[in-house]
Amino acid sequence: MVLSDHSIREALAAGHIVIDPFDDACVQPSSVDLHVDQYFRLFRNHTSRVIDVRENQEDLTELVDTGEDPLILHPGEFVLGSTKERVTLPADLVARLEG
Repeated sequence: MVLSDHSIREALAAGHIVIDPFDDACVQPSSVDLHVDQYFRLFRNHTSRVIDVRENQEDLTELVDTGEDPLILHPGEFVLGSTKERVTLPADLVARLEG
């Protein structure tokens, strides 16, 4: 089941969902728009043939601070990012992030 905007607002008001900071203008008919932060972890997957989590591979990723500039991903590149908002959900809900 996907929550409607009305159900999302009810869950926020009851404290079942927490979004900090929250902007009511970001609530859509069945979702909430979140904002991507300026920091990303860019994987340098071309530097290793195999990724072994048992080994120290500090050079496997690079911290990228985009500031106000857009981040351009080239084919085959992979990044980890985060949102500016902190989202807390109860155990009976699951969320999906797309973008």
